[in-house]
Amino acid sequence: MADVPALETFIAVARAGSIVRAAERLGRTQPSLSARLAALEEAWGTRLFRRHARGMSLTPEGTRLLPLAEAALEGLAALDRAAGVPISGLDELRIGSGDALGRELVPAAVAKLLEETRSLSIRILEGPAPKLVEALKSGEIDLALLVGPAPGEAGIAHEVLLESAVDLLVPDGDRTGREVALERLRDRRLVSLQRGSGFRRHLEEAFAAAGIPFRPAVEVGNLSLVRRFVAAGLGVAPVPAIAFARDGAQARSRRVRLRGVPPVPYGVARRSGVPLSDAAARFITLLKAGKPRPA
Repeated sequence: MADVPALETFIAVARAGSIVRAAERLGRTQPSLSARLAALEEAWGTRLFRRHARGMSLTPEGTRLLPLAEAALEGLAALDRAAGVPISGLDELRIGSGDALGRELVPAAVAKLLEETRSLSIRILEGPAPKLVEALKSGEIDLALLVGPAPGEAGIAHEVLLESAVDLLVPDGDRTGREVALERLRDRRLVSLQRGSGFRRHLEEAFAAAGIPFRPAVEVGNLSLVRRFVAAGLGVAPVPAIAFARDGAQARSRRVRLRGVPPVPYGVARRSGVPLSDAAARFITLLKAGKPRPA
């Protein structure tokens, strides 16, 4: 089979009309081009050029093969270019995100990214960590924003982006001060995310470490509902501070410091060995830059 240097030699000689001019264009020696051309003709069993005093011209067989050689070389070049580009291409970014980062941090980063690159298309898939990891592995998304440590899946690279304190949402009129210890929640009615949430698992581990049963009175599907149920007076709720960092004062609920629950880590996962597009790399940078400063 012809290799790339042999195809380049064939095409260069055909275009230049001589070994001398082709060697100048390719920056190679004349003997090396002659040897490659002779090897190609032998491998194909076909004479490609007529040699004459003024240079070289294609035989009819060479004329027939030249466009095929050019197409093959262009195909290899396209293959090389495609090998450095994510499946989604360079004009699309596909992100998987849970509820906490998706409330404030992700929209702010996306808005900034679209200001910088107006031709970019962004698609966001919401869901729990297992769903996002499967979507990442299948190539459905380019990045997955996950709660907790690395997923421990083969072929997945993980980087911690930030840590968020855990606050307590309480209804307006609740007598809880500006700070409360985890132990004080032992007999309080809790509003929580449903099972399967990474943040829910983080809370369960913190409560178990403190020897406090974790028995939510109300379980809902997202943090917006958590806040609504707290505002309705149905309980109090530990929440990731980052999910409400830019919310300001909310009617009928407020946040207080919760002591005794470790900060919850948030990271970004991607497939190992797959290059990040410029948009994906920039998005990660914007997430890191946009994280709220500790209060």
